[in-house]
Amino acid sequence: MGLKTHRIWLALPVLLVGISASFMAPAGLAAVPENDPPSFQGRQFPFTILKPNDPAPATPIYTLRGGVTTLKRFSGKVILLNLWATWCPACVHELPTLGKLQTQTGGETFSVVTLALDQDAVVSSYLKRLGVQNLPTYLDPAGRILKPLQMGNALPLSVLIDHRGRVMGYMKGAADWTSIEARALIDYYIGHISP
Repeated sequence: MGLKTHRIWLALPVLLVGISASFMAPAGLAAVPENDPPSFQGRQFPFTILKPNDPAPATPIYTLRGGVTTLKRFSGKVILLNLWATWCPACVHELPTLGKLQTQTGGETFSVVTLALDQDAVVSSYLKRLGVQNLPTYLDPAGRILKPLQMGNALPLSVLIDHRGRVMGYMKGAADWTSIEARALIDYYIGHISP
């Protein structure tokens, strides 16, 4: 047996152990998914994937009734956090599509969460005028959440957060969240929730 053949026989057990280990992973431990969703194009900008994934901001946000909470209240769900304002023209067109997305997909594994950079009285009447009533709506009148997100001040801004509370990506500007591409993006992240 030549030296070359001898080296192959010596390497074979190591190779077989590596292959068998990959097939014999403990039950219930799924591979960590890559952050590689289908592409989605908004009116002006594409959905931007982030790697590595930082935790979602723990900045306090306010309910329409004056209570204080954080995004941690949605832990375990994929959330589409949408930052908007009543003075933002593009937001007028986007909010109804977010309402439809919430109606079609919202539930135990997913929620749209809107965060208005306005005061309560203005927001409530504005949404009523648009006929959007089913969106979980919170307030951040000082825009404090923008600083930890580090994505600029452009509105609307949509941030996708996975069920572990990690920021997976974002989209600047308005988008049609009722489109097939938008649904594929959301379904990709919902599909990575462990049963």
